[in-house]
Amino acid sequence: MTRRRVVGFLVVTGISALILLPLGRDVSAGAVDPRLTARLDKSTARAVQSEVDRARTEGLPTEPLVLKALEGAAKGASGRKITTAVRRHANALGVASRALGPATTEAELVAGAGAILAGAAADSLRSLRTARGDSSLVIPLVVISDLLARRVPAREAEEIVVGAWRAGMSTTDLLRLREGIHRDIQDGMEPSAAALRARATTDRSGVRTK
Repeated sequence: MTRRRVVGFLVVTGISALILLPLGRDVSAGAVDPRLTARLDKSTARAVQSEVDRARTEGLPTEPLVLKALEGAAKGASGRKITTAVRRHANALGVASRALGPATTEAELVAGAGAILAGAAADSLRSLRTARGDSSLVIPLVVISDLLARRVPAREAEEIVVGAWRAGMSTTDLLRLREGIHRDIQDGMEPSAAALRARATTDRSGVRTK
């Protein structure tokens, strides 16, 4: 399998995981999720549970936080690093929730938090919601995160995705746009130049990105 196909597979798998995100287990107040106690030391498990409880009181999804802690445990991260990562993720979920609004789905919140953690500004999430409030924002948010991971400057990544979304670009075409940028970067083009080239291409096709 080529590197391009591997990247595509991972991104599609990630999108599917967002859409099919499992519901968190019900844990009574004051109790610690048994999955945490099974994998973490006692103090770390309680610290993570505290973040989970805080997120729950704010109406945020909690399963991503548990999974983040378990991911850290699987990688052998220290308790302090695990707690910090979970706290950052919880904070990002809060920022995404405030930016995207009360009607946001759990999958959108998770994707939005991913974009925030990747370096996107909350304003870009608000712009996406304002542009097409009746459409799922999972794909646009994943594309922004993906471009940031490819070192496309944040402002350029946000502008091209928000602009294309505002102009009515479909999610399929947005994914194609992302793949074109990936291809150019893999061929040696600077990420910023690849983004500018993609913008010029969409402009010529009649889809304005500003």
